[in-house]
Order: sequence, then C-alpha cells, then structure tokens
Amino acid sequence: MMQVQQVSSSGKWSWGARLLLVLVVATAGLLVWQALQPWLQRPLQQIVLQTNVPASQKMILQAQLEGHLSDSFFAADLNQIRLEVESNAWVHNARVSRVWPNRLMVEAEKEVLIARWGGGGYVNHEGEIVPIETGHGAVAEGLPILTGPVSGAWFMSQLYRQMSWLVGREDLAVKRLDMAHRGAIEVELNNGIILLLGRDEVLPRLQRVMKVYHAHIRSKTAAVARIDGRYPHGVSVAWKELDK
Repeated sequence: MMQVQQVSSSGKWSWGARLLLVLVVATAGLLVWQALQPWLQRPLQQIVLQTNVPASQKMILQAQLEGHLSDSFFAADLNQIRLEVESNAWVHNARVSRVWPNRLMVEAEKEVLIARWGGGGYVNHEGEIVPIETGHGAVAEGLPILTGPVSGAWFMSQLYRQMSWLVGREDLAVKRLDMAHRGAIEVELNNGIILLLGRDEVLPRLQRVMKVYHAHIRSKTAAVARIDGRYPHGVSVAWKELDK
C-alpha cells in the first residue's frame, strides 16, 4: 500500500511540473515577442534593385519600389511586389527576397526581344508579344518584323529561328517574315530578295530555295526580285527590270 501511494504522489508532482514548465515557456515566448515587436514593425531601410532593363525603365522600377519602403521587414508581401515588378513590359521575370535585418533584394530579368511585331510591340524569346512601345531606336535596330495573326506569334518566332539558321549559312538574314491569314509564308531577306514559300513544307522549300540560291543566284542577287519556292521540284525566279 505504501508503494502505491508513493507512485501516485510522484505522478501528481510530475504533472504540476509540466504545467509550470509550459507556463514559463509561454511567458518567456510572450516577452520575446513583445521585445521583437519594434524590430518586426520597423519599416524597410533599403530595397536593392538588380536588373539589366534599359536605364529609363530602371528608374520607373525604382520609383515603384520606393512605395514599399514603408512596409515592415516581415509584413512586406514578396509575391505582390514580384507581380508589380513583372507588370513592367520590359521585365520578363522577377525574384524578391528578404535580406536581414531591414532590406529587400529585387532581381528583375530583362525581356529578350527577337523581333518587332507588325501589329505593335515586340516578340520575346518565348514567342510572346510584349506591349513595349515602338520608337526605341536602340532596341528596334537590326530586329526583323514578324507579321501575322496574334495566335501564330509563337509559331512564327520558332519559324524565324529555324529560317535564320538556314539563310545564315549564305551570310543572309531574315528582314521580314509574313504569315497570311490562311498561313502562307513570305520572307524578305536583308539583300531585298522576296521568298514565296506557301503554307506547306515551308522549311523543306526554304532549303531547296537556298540550294538553288547557292548554286545559281548568289552572284546575281542585284538582279533578283523574288524567288518562288512553292513548286514541288524546283523554283522560279523573277528578275528585276534593270535600266538598260
């Protein structure tokens, strides 16, 4: 009987000790939380922007981010800030992170533009049309023009890449790539020659055209107006009407 009473007494003391420990930990946690409140609620001291967008657009981003300096370190909504940065047409994607104790780091990657879009704006490396205003000479210089239905922008961007490689072997470049409403493809090269390729087997037709170009036309480009590659086994050449 004595042994049973001792175990029961020990059990009651253990429960009380545990309860006391919980109260001590909770009180300590509350005191720590209250002590941290001034730090947690302090506004940000700095937002660091790392980006390769044009200088004028970087200034716009910096002004946009300054509006978040009143945010606290922990309360700042990183996802919302990221979305705001990515809403800038010059930004392809962004990443926002906290840097202890009072800074945010914002990394914004510039859109890689591969062409101008005939309906306005530009086409990026993923085949998306981005609504960047035209008139930026440094950006537009050297970029080809892609024209066609908006739904075909991705296909045209991929076609442009493949065509650029094919004509590049002859030291040529695609200056303009047009897709008609029914899908027919027309290409203007940087030497002024127009290529008619139709809508079927476009790349094989271009390969055939370039073989003919290399063998018979390369030395006569100044006299060629266009090359029609829509024939099943050959091409036709339209010559310019040169002054006699």
